[in-house]
Amino acid sequence: MPLSANWKSSIPTSRKRVLSIDTNGQPVRWPDQRHPEFLNRLFIFTLDFRWIPPHIGAESILMGWQRKKNMKKRYALLIILSLATTIFGSSESQTRIEIKDNWYYLNGQKFFIKALGYEIGARPGQHPYQGVRPDDLDLMKFDLRVIKEAGYNTIRTWSPFSEPQLKLVQDSGLKLIMGVDVNPDKDYGDPQFIKDCEDNLKKVLSYAKKYDCIITYLVINEPQTEHVHKVSGKAFVNLMQDLMAIIHKEHPGIPVTISANAMISDYLDENIFDVYAYNCYDHSEAQTATMGFKDYIRGLYELNGLKKPLIITEFGYSVSHRGHGRYGGNTLTQQSDGLIANYRDLIDAGAVGMCPFYYADGWWKGGDPLHHNPEQPEEWFGFWGYSDGNDKHGSPRPVWFAMRDYMKALIISPKNNTIYTTNKIPLELYTDQEAKRVVVKVNDQAVYSHDLTKEGYFADQLSLAPNGIEDMELAFEFYDKDNKIIKTESILILASSTAFELPKLTIEATPEGDLNATTNASIKTKIEARKNFKIKDDLKVSFNTHLGWEVGPQTPVSLKDQLDKQTIYSESFFSIPDNCWVVNASAGVTVQYGKFTFKIHDQKIIIRGDWAKEVGHKY
Repeated sequence: MPLSANWKSSIPTSRKRVLSIDTNGQPVRWPDQRHPEFLNRLFIFTLDFRWIPPHIGAESILMGWQRKKNMKKRYALLIILSLATTIFGSSESQTRIEIKDNWYYLNGQKFFIKALGYEIGARPGQHPYQGVRPDDLDLMKFDLRVIKEAGYNTIRTWSPFSEPQLKLVQDSGLKLIMGVDVNPDKDYGDPQFIKDCEDNLKKVLSYAKKYDCIITYLVINEPQTEHVHKVSGKAFVNLMQDLMAIIHKEHPGIPVTISANAMISDYLDENIFDVYAYNCYDHSEAQTATMGFKDYIRGLYELNGLKKPLIITEFGYSVSHRGHGRYGGNTLTQQSDGLIANYRDLIDAGAVGMCPFYYADGWWKGGDPLHHNPEQPEEWFGFWGYSDGNDKHGSPRPVWFAMRDYMKALIISPKNNTIYTTNKIPLELYTDQEAKRVVVKVNDQAVYSHDLTKEGYFADQLSLAPNGIEDMELAFEFYDKDNKIIKTESILILASSTAFELPKLTIEATPEGDLNATTNASIKTKIEARKNFKIKDDLKVSFNTHLGWEVGPQTPVSLKDQLDKQTIYSESFFSIPDNCWVVNASAGVTVQYGKFTFKIHDQKIIIRGDWAKEVGHKY
């Protein structure tokens, strides 16, 4: 079918120099793209007339091809495809993002986000947020290459990339969770600040919307509870919804969220965003002490209603020379082991995306980019370190290789330290191209074996036959094409063919509904014991007051004199600071059944007045 005589005039002015050809050899006029059938047309290539050499007429290419209408279509398409590839290069496919079943789907396939926190312009002597940040494209190209080679499929930033930097990410094949860098310390209701945020965002989106490597925007990082209270929860929500609407309009189909700090943002309802996202650290304090790291994050997920995907936008361990608790002062081995343990816990909590903190040390964080302060934990979270101020590339620490090997095959299900009351247990894996076979053993006997024919998501079932209530250790082995083991991992579960009663812990917090009710608080704990389940240690009680980064008091309670009782009671008392706007009251204790250990726990969130009614959870 010949081209219409007016085919050029049918293309909008802004697109007149671009034409697409479908598999029927027909030009696709750009207005057609608004029709639903457009999405079902398979395109061979796009001609961009701006890049046709002057001595070759675009019309002559198309008309000359179409005059060969008697030629078999197969050969015609081959000629056109060859010509297009030679002159213009092959076109890039667009990434289609869907959010469903609490997962990211990219081009119809489940996509587990194996990301790494990354900043450019943050090497020794540099400060990424002062002055003009250089693009550093050569260094960035090196970084992206080694990040991808280590098995990561995404990077996460705190501020926007320039267009040349975005092009590098696009070319690398990595995906991007990009921070927008709204200042969390400003007045969210100030008209001038709102306008500045909108203008800055639109400026970034004017070029960012052209790059399909972006799979999520992070609008703001770690807004403080006290500050949200000061400017009002309503102002915060209004600004977030305003900026989300701009992104949805300018870059449609890309999820938008924030990176909230889990320890101080548990009151915040993240259902106003497209996905849930948290920065979280296992510092063994407050809820991480009472509930354990896995259940603490799972608890956040449940508070939001389990309605959307959960991604973790920061977690990690600092290897500074000094620290407090687990915040700094960790050895290189503790960093490696801690990251893997966190990764396991966060998968078990339900996360489908991880962004550990972070690629390389940030010397600038202590205030002097020329000096690497051994006492400042914030400067030592890197998977790579720098030998001195002249070292621009750095070198990997042991955690780099540990994480590379761990991510070769991720066990999404069964969940570790989880209870299953069925003989059919879901098996879900996310593997790289090196993993070709999986074997699962119980007591050294293989109970499952399967070839892995493609990388990415894999689902099946494990059939188990527990003997009553049984602690079962599932030994996973992953093999490469040469039948060599590339990874092993144990998953410990408590299994039974039928439901059974577990020990239970509940708390009663006073005041119950409003911190204004009193200046003194109490947490009453009730533990209902069960036969064959052993209480392992002291009860831990926490009163997290959300004052800056301070988590508030916590106390251990010995239960030794009550272990013979069926029901155990305890009460702890706390003072409520006048400037405390949110409290998380929690308590928990470790319980053991054979090899299997788990936490029983409870938590209550208490608000002062109604200031959080627009931003808080809806019960």
